[in-house]
Amino acid sequence: MFAALAVARYLQEQTDVTIKKLVQNLRPLRSVVIGIGDQTITADPTIGADARAILDRLPPITLGH
Repeated sequence: MFAALAVARYLQEQTDVTIKKLVQNLRPLRSVVIGIGDQTITADPTIGADARAILDRLPPITLGH
């Protein structure tokens, strides 16, 4: 619970968007993998303009220390 709140507050600080708006815009951005028999299908979400604007405000992810 505390980790989720910390992440939400970090996103709020980085994007200047309220937590409520972050949740409303980013919640639908989930992909799903469907397996039917031997076939696997991945359905990726369409990123809307509001969600794209929020994602563009985030700093780039860097790996390592």
